[in-house]
Amino acid sequence: MTSNTTDHKKRRPLSAFFLSMAATGLGHIYCGKLAKGLTLFFVSFAFAPIVATLMKSASSAIALGAVIVSIGVLVFVFVYAAIDSIMIARKMGHEYQLREYNRWYIYLLFIIVSVAYPTNLSNHTREHLVQAYKIPSISMAPNILKKDFILLNKVIYKRKRPQRGEVVVFVCPNDRRLDYVKRIVAMPGDTVEMKDNVLFVNNVPLTYETIDRKTVVGLSDEVKGTVMVEKGAGIRHRIVVNRAAADSGNFEKVIVPNGHCFVLGDNRSASQDSRYFGPVPLADVKGRVDFIYIPAASWSRFGKFES
Repeated sequence: MTSNTTDHKKRRPLSAFFLSMAATGLGHIYCGKLAKGLTLFFVSFAFAPIVATLMKSASSAIALGAVIVSIGVLVFVFVYAAIDSIMIARKMGHEYQLREYNRWYIYLLFIIVSVAYPTNLSNHTREHLVQAYKIPSISMAPNILKKDFILLNKVIYKRKRPQRGEVVVFVCPNDRRLDYVKRIVAMPGDTVEMKDNVLFVNNVPLTYETIDRKTVVGLSDEVKGTVMVEKGAGIRHRIVVNRAAADSGNFEKVIVPNGHCFVLGDNRSASQDSRYFGPVPLADVKGRVDFIYIPAASWSRFGKFES
């Protein structure tokens, strides 16, 4: 009995490696290990729906933990699949009998799914769940520093109303191509004004306590002024006040209209905010800043954002 030599072909380790890189598990399918290849392929996608569900229903801390664990597991699966497929290909004989699924169009289908699914998931995650930003300015110092990488929780305001004191990202009223990050200091119906660098909310002045700049991790010399704790009206956070600045940023009393909020940068003399472009529509608020995932100055600042 003779066999059709066209149905036999050597499995090449390099081909197995590149197919695994293109789609996790595809190198195993190339080597005839269909069950293992399919398992690795589907495991590589299994964590995304879990993370999406947690972002919608669990706390932000749990969701971030799930993202970190998922990334670690996925990296391990990815590396394991590539190395294991190479080892399997090396052990196989020269006369591997081709299976019905060893076809170029089957491989192409796996690659298309592997590329399209993460892309669609990434777009959905960015639009509806969580979005990453790199901070380009010092306007939110000393709490968010220039070159910090932050995560924006885009689910939180589907469940609750924004609150005074929360740091949010919103569409810039003067240029809707830009997103700004600032702190909400007043909500619809509130009156707000600033006199001699003192913020008044509903005609009540907030109180201020000076703190040592040296206690603020990562605060650069680029940030000029005195670091203070601003307290009152449901607000407690650090700010920077530069009394020597040419533009003090003081403004007359404003009544925040319905459906809007009033936002300020924490670095008061270096921020373009509602003092210059007016109250921000709540509909333009994209979400709340919840995490610093790559801190600019020190890894001690990594994690849940607390001002």
